[in-house]
Formats: sequence, C-alpha cells, structure tokens
Amino acid sequence: MKDCTVIIPIYKENPSVVVRLYDDLTKRGYPVIVVNDGDTVELPERVREISYYPNMGYGFAIKKATREVTTSLVCTMDGDGQHKPEDVDKLLQVYNMVTDCKMVIGTRWGLKESFSRKIGRKFLNFLATLFSNHYLIDMNSGLRIFDRDLAIAYGPILCDTFSYTTSLTMSYVTDNYKFAWLPIDVLPREYGKSTVHLVRDGLITLWYIIWIGSALRTRTIRRIIQPLTNWFLGRNGKT
Repeated sequence: MKDCTVIIPIYKENPSVVVRLYDDLTKRGYPVIVVNDGDTVELPERVREISYYPNMGYGFAIKKATREVTTSLVCTMDGDGQHKPEDVDKLLQVYNMVTDCKMVIGTRWGLKESFSRKIGRKFLNFLATLFSNHYLIDMNSGLRIFDRDLAIAYGPILCDTFSYTTSLTMSYVTDNYKFAWLPIDVLPREYGKSTVHLVRDGLITLWYIIWIGSALRTRTIRRIIQPLTNWFLGRNGKT
C-alpha cells in the first residue's frame, strides 16, 4: 500500500460514483476512507467508512478522518466524480519530486462555473495572495496531497465547513512551507448540485483569509523581532 491515504467526504452524493472512486483508488494501492457526513447513503461493507449524524461540514469530515489516518500523507478528493483517480498518482509524483514539499494542490482547468462564482474565486485568490505573500491561483481546490501531521497541528484554526481547503492552504503557505501546483482536468458533476452557498461560504472564506493570514504573518514577524527586543532590553539592564 502507498504511504498516502485518500479521504473522500460525502454528503448527498451518488453511491455508485463513490464506490467506483473507492474501488479505482484501492486498486491503485491507496488506503481510502469515505466520510459519510450525516448522509443517509448506504455503501457496501467493503468500503472503509466513517459515518455520523447530523451533517457537520466538509472540513469537520476531513479533520475527523485525518486523525484516523496512519500514513504520513493525506489526499482529499471530492465524491461527485469531478476528480480523476489517476490524478492522485500525478500529485504524489510531484510531491515526492519537490524537496521538502508539504502540499501539492490540483489546479483546476476546464472548471465550468457561473460568472459570479468565477469573479468571486479570483477575488479571494487575489486577497489570499496579498495576505500570504505567495501567489495563489486555486487555493480552495478539493484535490490535493498534504502532510498529515502538519494538518493535525493546524487543526484548531482550520474551518469545519467548505473553507477548510482555504484555511489549510493559508496556514501552510503563510508559514512558508513549500508547496506546488499541478494542473488537473475537472469533469462535470455526475450527480446533484454543489451545496456551496456563494454568499455565506464566500464570506466565511474571506474571514479565514484575513484571520489566518494576519495571525500567522504577525507571529512570524514577532518571532523575528523577539531576539532583537531581548538584546535591546539586556543592553539597557531590563528583564
């Protein structure tokens, strides 16, 4: 088995799509955990599943499964059929090629969305770029590989809803952990509609960009300044 567990959070997804993804990934050698986030869908017994009720949110589901993972790496994948299992192999390959890499994000190409969503996503990426001091082009992509222990360490400040991906990206890059992008194709949804609420989730994302970006940048500045402060106080006879 590969040293990377794939987590698939599901809520109101088509069981046949989820099972197909599960089987394809396990055949490729990946441990897989499906997180049934308050859904009533029934999956075959062979599917490794974490299930609870009521619905707690996308981020909560990933956090819960990440604590159950025994591999050093975690890959998140949506359960709606938009992501291709073969792209996980590509993400893992890039992760292993980049020295000291802590996260690889699948940059979505061919994503069909409304004009308002596209503008909103570009604005949030631009704002995150300013706060993190790193160029971010698709910070909330659901297909990514990242360091498990680091994600658990950041857990208390990560969002429990759809902004989990944004808060995870902001935490890693603002603290200057090395990351990489990999272009991926996005397929049309095979079932249902997205449960992301443009205004509500957009505002939550905005808050996490500002909060995490400001907090971690301030912490970094304080860590740099503290030795100078100690030196200055020591020279002036203060403790």
